[in-house]
Amino acid sequence: MKKIRFKKKYMFILAVLAAFMIAGSFIPNYFTFNNIMNVTRQSSTIAICALAMTLVLIIKGIDLGTGGVMAFCAMISGMLMLSGLPILPAILIGMAVGLVIGVLNGLLVSKINIPAFIATYVTGQITLGMALVIGQGRSISGMPASYQAIGNTLFIGIPVNTWIMLVFLVITTVILRRTRMGKHIYALGGNETTLKMEGVNVDKVKVFAFALCGLYAALAGILLSAQMNTVHPTQGSTYQLDAVAASVIGGVSMLGGEGKAWMSVLGALIIGFLRNALDMLGIHPYFQNLAIGAAIIIVVGISVYNRNRELEAAKVF
Repeated sequence: MKKIRFKKKYMFILAVLAAFMIAGSFIPNYFTFNNIMNVTRQSSTIAICALAMTLVLIIKGIDLGTGGVMAFCAMISGMLMLSGLPILPAILIGMAVGLVIGVLNGLLVSKINIPAFIATYVTGQITLGMALVIGQGRSISGMPASYQAIGNTLFIGIPVNTWIMLVFLVITTVILRRTRMGKHIYALGGNETTLKMEGVNVDKVKVFAFALCGLYAALAGILLSAQMNTVHPTQGSTYQLDAVAASVIGGVSMLGGEGKAWMSVLGALIIGFLRNALDMLGIHPYFQNLAIGAAIIIVVGISVYNRNRELEAAKVF
């Protein structure tokens, strides 16, 4: 029975991968090692955001403030480096700010019962505004060369960004599969009432998921700014939707209770390779967004359809 569910759930993803293999063979230099590494470096930012978004979606939440957190935390780290603070402390402070913002989101959702999409959207707009204020509406640049190297150098032939993404993939997978908190996250997405009856502090679980989302968003923003050697106040404006798209394409159910970290990373890579293929074909970015949007609609439709069929089959007459 499990094998059948797995095939149904991931059939679309396998079909997309097969389509990439076929379509990519007609695009010159698409499957070269350099291009593949370039796509993984560019996709690592979305993948890191998608990893944390996976946890939030599993508990039936969503984080629409990722873009603002990315810009604000990267702006803080960049300004600290320009003021003379060493790279590592500047990065850690930026990530700590993201963690605090995530905790705030979790408290707004769990303690005050504000819907997640409203709470995170508002904090995202606030952090975006603060990034604009700090940067005076302009980009900042001139960070140390060693900072730029984080986003543009290779280690054993693989971009450093990709290695960092893989490390956080392992961390997230361990959290979800090997810890009690991970089990509670899945249980919360499945049935919050049952989890409460078992004596679990569901508010703590919600805060943890949103806190991790803020922390990962801060890291993603910092890596993106290191790659570009600049920080722009609106640099993360599209990433919250890309993170949701990557998670959903990777099989995370927006109805909660289901999702795997590695599949969200695969979803991010699918988006990255799709954008790259469209770029190489000279397709306008507007039409690229249409393609990504269509993929999300199809996957969500398939997910909802399969979930409804399972619920119907589980009914006892």
